[in-house]
Amino acid sequence: MNPLEHSTESNFHKAANDKWLVELFHKKDYRALLEAALVLNTLHQMERTKAAWAIREAADNLAAQFNK
Repeated sequence: MNPLEHSTESNFHKAANDKWLVELFHKKDYRALLEAALVLNTLHQMERTKAAWAIREAADNLAAQFNK
């Protein structure tokens, strides 16, 4: 099994988002911070849904192979 590893691009993207959120906080731009949190929460939900779907698909494909 391949290990789960974050790509360099993913690490840079996370660092940029972290910096953006901290800057909003320090500027006391709480409306923008709330909007960012809501967007990130939506993206988190989408990723959880995609992961659950991919797991079900993989399990169904494996089951179909073993039931042949």
